[in-house]
Amino acid sequence: MTKNANLYDICDNPILKTESPSTPGQNLRLIYKKTIGHPALKYFILKGCRHPSINFEQIPIYQSMMQEAMQASTEQWQDKQWITSTFQPLAHLLDTIENRDWQIRDSSNPSQAKTSQIDCHVIIDACLQDIFRVWNQDKNDPWFPVGAQVQLSGDDHMDGKNLLDVLQGVGSYEYKNITLLFALIRCFLMPNPNRLKWFRKPYRGICEPMSARFSWIWHRIAFSDVNFFEHLLVFLESNAAHRQYNERLIPILENLLHYSLSTSREWLTTPNKHIRHPAITCLPVDAKGKQLCRLSDSSWQKKRDLGFGDYVPDTDTTFLALAMAKKWINFVQKENLQVDRSLLDECESMLAFPWVEIIAEYQVGGSYESNLPTIKLARPLDYDGAVPIWFEKAFTDTDGNIHREVLGNEICPGHNLDILDSILINRRQWHALTGENLIFLHKLLDFHFRAFVSDNFRHESAFIYYLPEIYTYYLGRFYQTYRTLSAEERQLFDPERKVETMREIALQYCKDDLIGQTLNVFDAALAVSTLVQLEYEPKQDGVISAGLKVINDHLGEGGNGHPFKAYEWNRMRHPTRILVGSEISTSLFVLRACSEAQSYLDSKACAFPESYPS
Repeated sequence: MTKNANLYDICDNPILKTESPSTPGQNLRLIYKKTIGHPALKYFILKGCRHPSINFEQIPIYQSMMQEAMQASTEQWQDKQWITSTFQPLAHLLDTIENRDWQIRDSSNPSQAKTSQIDCHVIIDACLQDIFRVWNQDKNDPWFPVGAQVQLSGDDHMDGKNLLDVLQGVGSYEYKNITLLFALIRCFLMPNPNRLKWFRKPYRGICEPMSARFSWIWHRIAFSDVNFFEHLLVFLESNAAHRQYNERLIPILENLLHYSLSTSREWLTTPNKHIRHPAITCLPVDAKGKQLCRLSDSSWQKKRDLGFGDYVPDTDTTFLALAMAKKWINFVQKENLQVDRSLLDECESMLAFPWVEIIAEYQVGGSYESNLPTIKLARPLDYDGAVPIWFEKAFTDTDGNIHREVLGNEICPGHNLDILDSILINRRQWHALTGENLIFLHKLLDFHFRAFVSDNFRHESAFIYYLPEIYTYYLGRFYQTYRTLSAEERQLFDPERKVETMREIALQYCKDDLIGQTLNVFDAALAVSTLVQLEYEPKQDGVISAGLKVINDHLGEGGNGHPFKAYEWNRMRHPTRILVGSEISTSLFVLRACSEAQSYLDSKACAFPESYPS
């Protein structure tokens, strides 16, 4: 009986034996050797993955495709028609994949959960101990590590159309090459369940648990730090008794904010009005080009080899940092704290720019057509009014070619809600509710309103970096900001009360789709925070308590001294599915959720003791 083809039957000859490959082809060969050609991956996994639809007579079709990739010029890689015609066989192969239902979601009855069954202060204590222990592990340069885990099975929504969209939308041929190879791995791994189960198994809940810790790429980025900053700030502000932790937590807060605002800052110029402004990157380097995100040397080189060496500052992290800068100033003033004056000056300096005018240059359907999304994986969504993830920044490659979309540009609802929230927090300083700035805000609000009323927000495919539950969590944070607007400001910003409509939809989603079905710890923390921030009523009916009970019941599930496991906090969908999270990330999200719930429920079971063990 004739065997069907595996990856190596298709790729080895064209990739390894082609003479005089082009510059992109040389990179493809390098990446192939480091990934698919890695001995462990090759001999233990992929060599035994034979495709049921590709017999040996069909191999030349795919070999010809890879031969063209090896000889393709940089110009051909920018030609959308060439990409479509060349990689149509692979696109068709992706369309034949049958996805599994990875998430195990059984119905549950939240009314059975009682607050009296939950000891919140024990959970809080466990999280605090984990936070202090991890932070103190490196006395010279403390940080909260976050890991990235590559899922070889790929993004569940990576079909042929989306593959071609990514290949056409990114500017870096290195990124195109690795996307191509990961798509091939997905095609051969998914039809082989006995090999697939080594990498991915069904799991309970929505966010995927992260395993294979030995393979994680550890890093520190401003996006993580500003989120962690907010979680700790929420903890301090949620209860007056928490002021006892000021001495230990304020230095951590200052470190996180300094890394985000100063270490990770670059300078850019807007594409139309040429406004020079700072922006926050998730790949900071020093004056000598040395990376400052705690990557190991091998991981840093791997990122460069795979096309991730050039990073553009992103709109999401920048506006999150701007929101936290304002919150820090307000917190310090309210508590009359003696803190690092230079950091406060840095906060004030960052906030002094005309940020609504700056970001308005990037709005889809706005006054300009610059830096529009080049990748449209986020479906189904109407992009009008939204802002892409990356700022304008050009790179020159070794051949002298200029690329502005090294990683492409795309829309994700989550980061757009961060932008809207940040602008409302700083609305008075930025004159956000006047003139063209207000027009920009109305269009951005309409984008979110359509995502909710259409129910498109429920589709995982509508997001690039998040899951729907994160989006509703962001809406909760935004709603608390919205509640600080005066009646006159609300009338200007939202005369049709669209925010309240979004709130009602999100609350029903939390009650039915989240709390009403199986959750894991990270899901539960997000659900609890969202319900509290959206001011769910009746708050004692067991819905919030059901989320807390999930957290309580899984306390101690983590390894290596952590109270909880690591879960998919955010993700990338290309060049393959990449999960991002860590055990300490889970602890910080749980800390926030329980702190908010204690304050909102005001129940004895969730009340904090006068002090925690140090």
